[in-house]
Amino acid sequence: MKLVGIGDLFIPHRYIRDGFEPVAARGHQVETFDWRLSGFPELQEINLAVEKGGAAAFRPPPYVFDAAAGADVLVTQFCTVPAALLEAAPRLKVVGVLRAGVENVDVAAATARGVVVVNTPGRNADAVADFTVGLLIAEARNICRGHHGLKHGRWLREYPNSGHIPDLPGKTVGIVGLGEIGRKVARRLAGFDVTLLAYDPLVKAAPEGIRLVDLPTLVAEADFVTIHARLTRETEGLLSRELIARMKPTAYLINTSRSALLDERALVEALGEGRLAGAALDVFDHEPPGVDDPLVRLDNVTLTPHMAGGSNDAFFHCPRLLAAEIGKLLDGGEPRSVVNREALPVARSRLGA
Repeated sequence: MKLVGIGDLFIPHRYIRDGFEPVAARGHQVETFDWRLSGFPELQEINLAVEKGGAAAFRPPPYVFDAAAGADVLVTQFCTVPAALLEAAPRLKVVGVLRAGVENVDVAAATARGVVVVNTPGRNADAVADFTVGLLIAEARNICRGHHGLKHGRWLREYPNSGHIPDLPGKTVGIVGLGEIGRKVARRLAGFDVTLLAYDPLVKAAPEGIRLVDLPTLVAEADFVTIHARLTRETEGLLSRELIARMKPTAYLINTSRSALLDERALVEALGEGRLAGAALDVFDHEPPGVDDPLVRLDNVTLTPHMAGGSNDAFFHCPRLLAAEIGKLLDGGEPRSVVNREALPVARSRLGA
């Protein structure tokens, strides 16, 4: 069995090679190489195109087709796997994606060919959860604004939220999306003695200490709203203009998930008109936002360049997580993270499992 791993600027091929060492130790052939890009701006441009247009939005270079031609298992993070690449790899049985999102893979085409797609949900959950709590505190306590002031020779004592700068104990945090990241955020915040609310229609019973509520109730009661939902057609625009208008004027909104989950224009208006205390955002409708972007010009936001999930630990350990799941499949078991389970019977037959 031959596994081909495509590294990139975030997860170089050597990380994939090292992570899949247990697979190689079972006698499988593991080959890895890096997807050659000019730099992060090019990768960002491709990723944005793929988010909007799917795997067909970018055709991999010829050397990717050459490498995939003889692969039984193809592992990628951001490099696309469109229908054309699947067709050029007749032996392919498994596509492994080194993250939760699989928009860079044509899942329908893979399913039609009996190719199982295995993703890695929660691979950077700790990184995002840590970052979320950091953003929440930084925005509410003006840490970044104070730092920026000192860097420019100013000793700032007045801030946009002066008069209602909060302590966390006793406050209410509303978590939108109670998956792995949302639950990790809740566990971290529990140590701050906050009240925890959550909205997630897929969760029937919340962990102890978290009260499930509907979304209008959550945004109305929360002092902090933090978003951790998956972006789907159903969740696009989840935090609408109407829901943002329900938030307290002393409340803060934190988003380390996807920008399309909320109405960014409505958020800008609410912040500019003082109908919200502040926001902390790691994701934007247009990335990178320019200096004239309305969000950048506001003084009651903390902004970071889409870096919440980017810890070295997350990138280093991710291939090991995916290797364990694909190893189960190769050994006749069932991974916990199969995107297209309807393809499993055909794939098992082709794998001889």
